Amino acid sequence: MRIDKEKFDPEVYEFYKMALEGTGFAAQFGAEDVPRLREAEIKGHAAHLDPYEVHEKIDLTIPRGSAGDLPARIYVPESAADAAGQVPVILYFHGGGFIMGSIEDHDPLCGKLADAAGAIVIAAEYRLAPEDPFPACIEDAICLAEWAAKNAPVYGGDPECIMAAGDSSGATISAALALLAKEGKAPAISGLILLYGVFGCISLEESESARLYGNGEYVLPADAIKKMMDLYIPAGTDPNDTRLYPGKASDLSGMPPSVIVTAEFDPLRDDGECFARRLKESGCKAELIRMDGMMHGFALYWQRFSMAGELLDQIGSIVKSWTAS
Repeated sequence: MRIDKEKFDPEVYEFYKMALEGTGFAAQFGAEDVPRLREAEIKGHAAHLDPYEVHEKIDLTIPRGSAGDLPARIYVPESAADAAGQVPVILYFHGGGFIMGSIEDHDPLCGKLADAAGAIVIAAEYRLAPEDPFPACIEDAICLAEWAAKNAPVYGGDPECIMAAGDSSGATISAALALLAKEGKAPAISGLILLYGVFGCISLEESESARLYGNGEYVLPADAIKKMMDLYIPAGTDPNDTRLYPGKASDLSGMPPSVIVTAEFDPLRDDGECFARRLKESGCKAELIRMDGMMHGFALYWQRFSMAGELLDQIGSIVKSWTAS
């Protein structure tokens, strides 16, 4: 491996030092390995995430018809205590390549976002592939948005100001939800917070960032992206379905204000930045933030990376500016 230590944020390099100076990040897995991957992810996150106390946390389940109930967690910041239904609501969809991730491993991130943005955050335990492939998670996102539009005032939230946010696969789900809302197929989405998602604007084969940073020396190998998407997408699915790849939409005009975050050493960087450009070219308000020295997934470890914590505060300020205008 030929990793230039000086290019990394020092906290990031120290955190991943063993892999960066060793054999890198593996991408060898199939459907039969998903339970093992999930278990390893849970243990890994537990070792590096600290509890975060927000003013109030509420666990509940949302009726989802024949698919059973949708587990969710509501994060209520102190600023919402006396707001009488005027607090923005952020629907949060966790990352994990559509095959992993949970409310629990994104708990500190969601709590921090609620406090930073002064918003009620509602996180969903959406269905995962390969047991429940596309479009199950998209259906769950619509279900959550519909529930929030009806029930947000109960928790102090404004049903007229519902945003969507997510990291990695969660960012993809959020962008797809906003597109569906624009088409009248989901409740209105007032803003988007998209952290290093997959949008389909640029293929891995066309992407310079994938060529440079998808070789296994960094957190997310390009081969791993392909394997996750293979597990997520059923055979015969239209590859141009915009619920799958929101960046393939022919018309992005009318999308809500967005903040798009990319990481310098992420193979998905170019795709995210292309999506930001397309939003701007379509006349949408879109703010792109590239985080130098960072790799894919960094926001999850905001308690370890000071730049990530500062980013969440910055995003909170952006959300407040949207609601103030």
